[in-house]
Amino acid sequence: MNIMRSLTRFAIPALAINVIGGGGTAANAAERPEAAPVAHWRNQKFGLMMHWGLYSVAGGVWKGKQIEGYNEQIKHRAKISWPDYLTLEPGFTAEKWDPDTIAQLAKDAGMRYVVITSKHHDGFNLWHTRLSDFNPVDSTPAKKDVLKMLSDACARKKMNFGVYYSLIDWHYPGAAPMSDSNSDPITPALENYTLGQLRELLTGYGPISEVWFDMSAPTPQQSKKIADVVHELQPDCMVSGRIWNGEDDFMVCGDNEVPDTWSEGAWESPVTMFHDTWGYRSWQQRDNLPGKIREKIRDLAMVTSRGGNYLLNIGPRGDGSIVEFDADVLKGIGKWMKANGEAIYTGEPEPHLKLEFGYATRRGGRLYLYVTAPASDEKLHVPGWIAQLPKAHVLTAGKPEPLLCKIDEGILTIKLPADLLDPNLTIVAVDFAGKQPCIPSDAVIVNEAPVTLASSSALAWHRMSGNDYYSLHSFVTAREWVVMPRKSGLWKVIAKRSAGGAHAGFVLSANGHEAQFILPDSANAQEQECLSLELKAGEMATLKLHDIGPGSELNDKGLELELAPVK
Repeated sequence: MNIMRSLTRFAIPALAINVIGGGGTAANAAERPEAAPVAHWRNQKFGLMMHWGLYSVAGGVWKGKQIEGYNEQIKHRAKISWPDYLTLEPGFTAEKWDPDTIAQLAKDAGMRYVVITSKHHDGFNLWHTRLSDFNPVDSTPAKKDVLKMLSDACARKKMNFGVYYSLIDWHYPGAAPMSDSNSDPITPALENYTLGQLRELLTGYGPISEVWFDMSAPTPQQSKKIADVVHELQPDCMVSGRIWNGEDDFMVCGDNEVPDTWSEGAWESPVTMFHDTWGYRSWQQRDNLPGKIREKIRDLAMVTSRGGNYLLNIGPRGDGSIVEFDADVLKGIGKWMKANGEAIYTGEPEPHLKLEFGYATRRGGRLYLYVTAPASDEKLHVPGWIAQLPKAHVLTAGKPEPLLCKIDEGILTIKLPADLLDPNLTIVAVDFAGKQPCIPSDAVIVNEAPVTLASSSALAWHRMSGNDYYSLHSFVTAREWVVMPRKSGLWKVIAKRSAGGAHAGFVLSANGHEAQFILPDSANAQEQECLSLELKAGEMATLKLHDIGPGSELNDKGLELELAPVK
């Protein structure tokens, strides 16, 4: 199959780049904005998760013994029989459950959404479900629908509301037996029960921003059926990655994982206050409050600077009260957010900018420098600076103090006095004029000779997926290069693949425009022109290679791209 070569030209004066399409129809990606629910969800940035249930009454202790591991799974970890486990019900009083105070605490911390365990693995339901009497109204002294109370409080505080929902259920008689892996199949009976409960949650508890599914090993058909019910009842509701089998709206990282790779699309990092447990643990050592605040602020900054949402978990006690240490951590984060929130909420990732002292995000003509390792000489160095001398200041809740800036041989140096450093994380705002402040260290400088865009020199974008928690894995979905020509002119991109490659389709995009090309099965080496670009001297263009299937693993083994001038 030969590649189709369209001569359709896309004029983009603002970007100084023209694209001449390859195989298939070239499309303007800029005209296809991200779906509104996805964009709205991604803009939340920071949320509160809560694990609360009967396990909270136990508090990580059974028959006087401290139980190690995730305490929300204490029934399994301590091998507790059902008659014994149900003795926890009288302790679930919810007498100190104050949803308005919780929603306000989250809001003051800078959070924009709240997610709570509507049902964890033990099958205890936090709402007044009609399908089981194993809930606070029917089986505990609380006698109230605590989930409804939180949903209403979030609405009053203008906070988005989401629910965690376990896809395994140790209590439901028609489910698979409890196991060590928690990756149990969903029986037909449990499937029907699950769909019925989701209909209750999605029709009786107001707008739900996300359903945070967890565990099990559903079939692809079950994952689709469950996701379809969510979208049917609430089209704007997002489905988490732990629905499995690729039916998700956003990727979920592993427990307590703050990734050090770049991830494509919508994603979330779930992190708990202490990594050993998500549910309340009475014997947890809670000390070094400043250190815990700093740890969570740095997690938040790293996740959001890479384009993800950060979901921080706490575990209320059985009476519904919030652990004072946890509340103090949230208050500490909130204090920092009042000064630095603009970088968290509005900063867009700068994946190609490598800095010795930390990392960066950007919004328009403002660069945010996240200073994690300040130099002993009180200076920040930003290499490859091509803009004029900027203005800089430390983000602060008070009046900002201008920082001394100078440019020497293409390096921007900012004087950052030690007394302006924030012990949690310092963010410096740098205001510059022009389209681009600096040339990234990994930029490919294009002269008149052809250059190879090798996979090894590209920025790799990742995704995580799996059929259950234990098959969850990361894979490359795209590779990205930044190129900058010395002279203006027309350039072509040639795809070259070594012998033995399997049939594969690709999408090559350039600054918001794209074209498709296909490389068929071949026992011989292949070479095809796939794209033409009009580049302007001194202006950078971003080239990104995807698999033709959105979100699919990039099958680019043996593939190289060559950028060559059109003579």
